Amino acid sequence: MKVTEIVFHDSGRATLIVEMPDTAPFTTEDRPHIPRILFRLMPQMAAQHCFNDEGLSFGREAQATEIPHLFEHLIMEIQNQVRRGVGAPLSGETRWNWTVDPRGRFYVTVDYDHEVVALGAIRLAECLINSLDRRDIAHVDMAREIGRLREIAKLCRRLN
Repeated sequence: MKVTEIVFHDSGRATLIVEMPDTAPFTTEDRPHIPRILFRLMPQMAAQHCFNDEGLSFGREAQATEIPHLFEHLIMEIQNQVRRGVGAPLSGETRWNWTVDPRGRFYVTVDYDHEVVALGAIRLAECLINSLDRRDIAHVDMAREIGRLREIAKLCRRLN
């Protein structure tokens, strides 16, 4: 998975273009280890609210969803951990249209408070998803990275 474009809108939303290689599976059904390990690292993600056709919790939805959809929820969870639950809930959306775009291109939209913190959350989530896919997460220290993003968020609040 690769984020190829990030656009920050004045409305506090960012739109990402996420590309999945044609040869790689796009869903967690084909990569069940990704949500399984992710929910061990971040168990609170499984309880996230998710708007889906069946009305499933995100924990259930994540068993058979697109990897960029999992990525969307991870970005929101990282930002929520930085925010420590303060502020209005963040939301996001994942969509695609392979009749217009190449197969494997997804558009992920997420809310944010501060562009710099959101960019850090996006890059951390991208690194984590790819590391989980390779089953090589030893080099990702989530507590340290969340702590760094909290420090950046404090600086952003002081500057505003």
